[in-house]
Amino acid sequence: MFRRLKRMAKSAVDYVQSDRLDGTTPIPGSDEELAFPPLQYRRTVGPTQTVDFDNPSGQRIWGDLAIGPLEAGEAYGKIFDFGCGCGRNARQLLLQHEPPQRYVGVDVHPGMIRWCQKHLKRRGVDVRFDHHDVWSPTYAPENSRRETLPLRQYGDDFTLVNAHSVFTHLYERQTEFYLEECRALIADRGILRTTWFFFNREWFPVLAPHQHSLFVNDFDPSQAVYYDWGYLLDLLRRLELVIVHVNWTSKPGYQNEVYLAKGTAEDVSGGFTPPPTVLGFGGSEPPPYDGPE
Repeated sequence: MFRRLKRMAKSAVDYVQSDRLDGTTPIPGSDEELAFPPLQYRRTVGPTQTVDFDNPSGQRIWGDLAIGPLEAGEAYGKIFDFGCGCGRNARQLLLQHEPPQRYVGVDVHPGMIRWCQKHLKRRGVDVRFDHHDVWSPTYAPENSRRETLPLRQYGDDFTLVNAHSVFTHLYERQTEFYLEECRALIADRGILRTTWFFFNREWFPVLAPHQHSLFVNDFDPSQAVYYDWGYLLDLLRRLELVIVHVNWTSKPGYQNEVYLAKGTAEDVSGGFTPPPTVLGFGGSEPPPYDGPE
């Protein structure tokens, strides 16, 4: 009975949140406006300031992305946003002077998806938000108790698949499943944008050969998952993916932005080597911890 009442209360809160607005931003060259997600949802995904969800300049939010097989700007044609949350990147993309032709966002949080469906749209852009019914004790405790669901049914012609702060929250078995699903979504001339936490395996000699990740929370291990850099390279070889660009973190232990494309190579790393800021790579002492980002 208590659990049922708790579910009803949470549903009521989500319903109220779906109607909340925290200001708007005009769409460039249009009479349309886009709302900011409510503070409760912004807190859940991380940054809370509205500036972190905005794009008043209308510029391409990740730059020209002339990397891998793509020409400048080509990546923004058709975008699949895996783990879209409350629409941080979706909102920024829709505010671009040249928005994507097609945008699909999926997330495990049903309330955020309902909010996005109601408030994030733009004339002339094919926008779709879907609930991904996979269980998470922190972000989706009421979802079905399953670890994975396929994604490839959405198509295979996306020029950019965005997985921001996704593989930083997945178990190894989920990571292997979803990285393969994301590969199936991208066009031959397409790229996959991912973010990762990495650790120096040499510092953890107790790890068995089949163990490649570290966790920080015993209630919900997926709150933050660190991966061995060598494990990722091995996984990319198996999936026939190669690294085409990396933005390494400037703070020890934080997220690294790794761009992938289809392909095979003896060195799938693309020549990129983690610097000392990536949790001590190249250093003899653990890096200092300077608090949350």
